[in-house]
Amino acid sequence: MAKVKITGHASGSGVLTITAPNTSTDRTITLPDATGTLLNSDGSGASLTSVNAVNTGRKNLIINGSMKVAQRGASFTDPASGAYTLDRWRAGVHTSTAAANYTQEADAPTAAQAGTNFVNCLKIDVTTADTSTAATVRYYTRYHVEGNDLARAGFGQSGVRYMTLSFWHKHTKTGINSFGLVSNDNGRHYVAEYTQTNSDTWEKATHTFPVDTTGTWLTDTGNGMTIYLVSHIGSNYQKSANAWAAGNGYGTANQVNNFDSTSNNMRFTGVQLEMGSVATDFEHRSYGEELALCQRYFASITGSSGGYGTALAVIGQNAYGRMANLPVPMRAVPTCAAIGTFKTHNSSGGAITASAVVLIPGFTQISGYITVSSGLSGGNASLPGFNNGHTITADAEL
Repeated sequence: MAKVKITGHASGSGVLTITAPNTSTDRTITLPDATGTLLNSDGSGASLTSVNAVNTGRKNLIINGSMKVAQRGASFTDPASGAYTLDRWRAGVHTSTAAANYTQEADAPTAAQAGTNFVNCLKIDVTTADTSTAATVRYYTRYHVEGNDLARAGFGQSGVRYMTLSFWHKHTKTGINSFGLVSNDNGRHYVAEYTQTNSDTWEKATHTFPVDTTGTWLTDTGNGMTIYLVSHIGSNYQKSANAWAAGNGYGTANQVNNFDSTSNNMRFTGVQLEMGSVATDFEHRSYGEELALCQRYFASITGSSGGYGTALAVIGQNAYGRMANLPVPMRAVPTCAAIGTFKTHNSSGGAITASAVVLIPGFTQISGYITVSSGLSGGNASLPGFNNGHTITADAEL
């Protein structure tokens, strides 16, 4: 094709203006290799190769990428390996003498810098340094993408498709960092690099990668893929960048050691994983929607001041019934815990402290029973207390 022709509409009177961006970098728009329009008459978006058409539905596969939901709390002192911190974000520590605290911070790139407004970030504050990285060391923050969400990408199938991972980072130590993408069975991995250029300054990382056409990838409620944001790693887990390969890998040999000083911090926010070869603007969801998405994996239910639960049926010294309704159906039958000193009441209104609380979880509600040593009469109802000193948690994380 040697020419580009722009044709005006015969009955139109408006003027089409094409304005170049204020940049010293060349920009390219690649048109589709087919006859058509960029916007069809029915309003649907045409397929573009270098500029993403308007996405229908939800594009960001990451839940709580803006780090605003914190059901478990906003501060975690040296969390154990595998412990969840802010919703959906998990600490990873293996054979390392280093330690760090995870917190939700009111720190983020400005709206002028990011083109959109973020409020919070996940901060990793080094409290115990490790200056020598052994071969088996892995210290990272990870995110599990559910197979149901990853299914749209078509991992393990033929054809050329791309995904783009983008996020904002603010690290004390400058230099090259890395991240890893690993299949659910640790059979396939992809690692890539990004650079912290200026110390303690918000900068954006963007990386496009091809969808892997081999390997075993879950497309159900299991873990489809794990994203590892590396803090420091040993040589056993350093792999070649920018190519899918067999086995397990988290980062590259160029990864700096962010844990070599207690003055070091790492911060992340605005994490987005989407289909296509372009990092589009971050998809902000309402807090209510983001919370509900998180509650599919973890829910914390606390009573109100002076509140009561649902009346229970008494058999012997046990009071049976529904203990709590879950806010949304969960990914799997959760593991539940009762926190606080629970009490129930006899037919005369007297409060009796529970000797045990047994929870029987389901996808949408938690039933169970409260056991007391004495004071209940079989065949009667018992009203349990459920106030702001009582919490029931339901965990169905990946």
